[in-house]
Amino acid sequence: MLQAVLSARPRTSVVTAPEPLLAYPPIEAHGVIGDRRTAALVAADGTLDWLCLPNYDGEVVFGALLDADRGGFWRLGPAEPALGRQRYLGDSMVLVTSWSSSSAELELTDAMALPQAERPAGQEGRRVLLRRLRCTRGDVDCTLDLSPRPHFGALGTVEPVPGGAVFRAGDWALRLWTNRAVETNAGDVRAAIRLHQGEDLWAILASDAALGHFTVAKAEEALAEAVDESLEWATHDGWSGPRMAMVRRSSQVVHLLHHVRTGSLVAAPTTSLPERMGGDRNYDYRYAWVRDAALSAAVSTLLGDASCARNYLEWLSILDSSTDAPLQVVYRADGATDLTEHARADLAGYRDSRPVRFGNRAFDQRQLDSLGYLAECAWIFLDRGGDWSDAYWDLVRRAADHTLAHWREPDSGIWELPDTAHYVSSKVMSWVCLDRAVKVAERTGRMDATAGWRKGLGEIHADVMVRGWNDRRGAFVQRYDAEALDASALLIPLMGFLAPNHPRTVQTVDRIAETLAIDGLVHRFIARETPGHPDLPLGAFEGAFLPCTFWLATAYAQRGEPDRAAAILDRVEASAPLGLFAEEIDANSGAFLGNYPLIFAHAEYVRAALAIAEARGAG
Repeated sequence: MLQAVLSARPRTSVVTAPEPLLAYPPIEAHGVIGDRRTAALVAADGTLDWLCLPNYDGEVVFGALLDADRGGFWRLGPAEPALGRQRYLGDSMVLVTSWSSSSAELELTDAMALPQAERPAGQEGRRVLLRRLRCTRGDVDCTLDLSPRPHFGALGTVEPVPGGAVFRAGDWALRLWTNRAVETNAGDVRAAIRLHQGEDLWAILASDAALGHFTVAKAEEALAEAVDESLEWATHDGWSGPRMAMVRRSSQVVHLLHHVRTGSLVAAPTTSLPERMGGDRNYDYRYAWVRDAALSAAVSTLLGDASCARNYLEWLSILDSSTDAPLQVVYRADGATDLTEHARADLAGYRDSRPVRFGNRAFDQRQLDSLGYLAECAWIFLDRGGDWSDAYWDLVRRAADHTLAHWREPDSGIWELPDTAHYVSSKVMSWVCLDRAVKVAERTGRMDATAGWRKGLGEIHADVMVRGWNDRRGAFVQRYDAEALDASALLIPLMGFLAPNHPRTVQTVDRIAETLAIDGLVHRFIARETPGHPDLPLGAFEGAFLPCTFWLATAYAQRGEPDRAAAILDRVEASAPLGLFAEEIDANSGAFLGNYPLIFAHAEYVRAALAIAEARGAG
C-alpha cells in the first residue's frame, strides 16, 4: 500500500472533498508536541487529531481522536493515508514522521512555536503550530486537509486571505499560512500538491487572526528556534547514566506538561482515552493532580532541575481549596478549583469507548495520600539545595497538621475508588507526610513544630503493621479488614516506610508480582476483590498500570535485583516506539491504554531507571 501511496499518478488540481482519515490509530502511534501551555497529538499518518486551546484543559479544537466524524483534524502527508514511522529530532520534542518506498521518501516535521517562558509583548495568548512536509527523494502526491471543529461543533466559516485562510467558529479565530495554494470549502481548507525532491510544503496555524505575514525564511527561523529551545532543555537533566535517551525523553515530557506561566503540571494532555477498549473507564486527565505533579517535580529535582519543583511549590502556596484539606486533590491548570464532571454521550469515543468525559469528580474527594507526595517533593527540593521559602514551610506545616488530625479517617485512596475505606497506601503516605515534615523542620530549624508529628509517626506505623498486614495472604493488603492485594503496597519500600529487604516487604513484593502481574506488567488490583467493581479477572477490567509496573522494577532494584528490574523496563520500552508512556498497557497485545502521555508514568520510569543504576553502581 505504501508503495502505491508514494508513487501515485500526479495530481495538479485542488481537491474539494475530504480525504479519508485513518480513524483511531493506536494510542502508541502518536507523537506529542507542545509549547508548555498546551499540547497536540500527531498520529503516524500525519493527522493532528487532538489539540485544546488555549491551554491543556481548554476547548477542544481538534478532537478526531475521540470522534472521527465530529472532531476536527489536520492531516498533512501522502495523498492516501498510511501510517509512517515516527521519531523525535534528537533529544528534542520536535516530531518527525516519515514515509518511504523504493522510489520516494516524504518527511513531516511538527513543532509548536514560542515554547520559552518569556514571549514578545502581545503574544502570550498566541498558540502557533509549525508543520513542514518535505520530499527528500522522488516525487510524491501529498494532501493538506484542515478541518477545525471547536468542541465538536458545527463547521465555522472560512475566508481566503493572502497566503492562506482565516477560520471563525464560536469564540475562535484561527489563521493559516501556507506557501502553497489552497482551496476553502464549507469551513475546511484542502489542497492536493505534488512535491518533487527537495521541495517543501509549509503550513502554520495560529490561534488568532493576526498572525502577520509569514515567509518560508520566517517559518524556517521559527522551527529552528523551537528545535534549539527543546534541545537546550534536554541538557538540563544532568543524567548521563544508563538509559540516558529514555530518561531524557521522560524528562522532556515532564517539562512539556509543566505549564510555563502557572507552574502547574498536568497529568496528561488528553481526556477519555479508555482504560478498557470499548468500556466506560474514560476520564479527563488534563488537570494538575497534587500527587502526579509532586512526583514529577521531585524526579526533575533528582535529575538536577530544581526549577520545576520551585515553580510548582510557588504555585501550590497561593492556591485555595474547595475541601477541608489545605489542598484539594486536583486543580485546573490555572489553579481553578471547580472540575465538575460532565459527559458527552453524543460523541463516539475512541474506538467506541463511551462516555467522553470533561472535568473530573476527584476534585472534591478525600485522598489522604495526596499530601504525602507534596511533603516528599518539598523535602527532596530542600535536600538537593533548592532555594527554600517560608511559603513552602507554611505549605508543608499545613499539610502535616491536617494529616495528623485526619489520618485515622477513611478516604477514597490513591485510585479514587467510589467506596471510602482505610486504604493501606493512604496510611503509608500519611506517615510519609509526617516523616518528611519532620525532616524539613529539622533542616530549617523549626523543631518546636515536630512533637505531635513524631508521635503520629509512631502511631501510624504501628497501625499499618497490625491492621495492614494479612497473615493468610502473607502481604500488606489493599485496605484494613480485607484480603485483597493492591499494587500501591509497593510504596512501602519505595517511600521508606520499611526497608526493601524487610521480610514483610519482600513477601509483599513477591505476592504482588505473583498475583497482579502478567509478564512483568503490574495491574493495580483484581476487580472482583475490590468493592464497587465488576466480577472480572485480572487484565479484563483494565490494562496493566504503568506507574505500578515501574514501582515493581524500583522495588526489585532496591532489594538488589537490578537485572530483574531492567527486564521490566525493557518490556515496556519495546511497546513505546517514541519513548512516550500511556497510563496503561494491555499485557497480552502490548497496546497502550488510557490517557497519553502520562506524566505519572514518566516520573516513575525515571525513578526505576535511577534505582537500577544505583543498584549497579552506575548512578
